[in-house]
Amino acid sequence: MKRIDRELRAMVVPDRNFDYWEAFPQTVMAKLRTAPGQQPRRRPAVSPFAWEFVLALACLVASLFICQTRIPRAVSYALLKDKQELRATWEQIPNRMRTFMEDEHGLHRLIQDPQ
Repeated sequence: MKRIDRELRAMVVPDRNFDYWEAFPQTVMAKLRTAPGQQPRRRPAVSPFAWEFVLALACLVASLFICQTRIPRAVSYALLKDKQELRATWEQIPNRMRTFMEDEHGLHRLIQDPQ
């Protein structure tokens, strides 16, 4: 606080006549009335990127729906069967990985695959 007091006391007040100081509040108010007020810029609630993403997602869903209705049932069942076979093979991978052993010479099969 003491520093602020020293700085304020060290400042020089501009030499103005009595009429200037009497008209000062009215001058400031007149300038404020004539100065265009700047409205704070509002940020949009949702960014433009979000709208673009939603639009792209809607187009993707619509195209998948259209393609789904145009794929013959036989093709759908064949794809489903392939998916089930792939899932069954994928689930066997951990069991098959146990059949390998690694040493200084590389990977070796411990047990033969039942085929």
